[in-house]
Amino acid sequence: MNTMEEMILKFDVSIKNSKLTKTYHYSPKQYRLYEVIKEQYEVKGYGYRRISDFLINEGYRTIRSNKPILPNYVHSIYKKGKIRENRINREFDSYFHNIKFFKN
Repeated sequence: MNTMEEMILKFDVSIKNSKLTKTYHYSPKQYRLYEVIKEQYEVKGYGYRRISDFLINEGYRTIRSNKPILPNYVHSIYKKGKIRENRINREFDSYFHNIKFFKN
């Protein structure tokens, strides 16, 4: 005769995730500017001065004060954008604890 035993498994799971809150506070215009700078710097290998010249020739201006985008602004936008990307895309481990088996 084949008898089956029933087992109950209880456990707690701890999950941490950076995507549970609103993470993108860039306006579409700010995000587009960051993407253009990122492409020029990472893909084409341009320096901040060359990117600044490119942006000025393309008609880009600073978001808040409507001034030309100087090399130090390009550096700041790129640096802070990378910090934001790293914060948003970071990974966390999930944990299982209080694991208990019960036999019925």
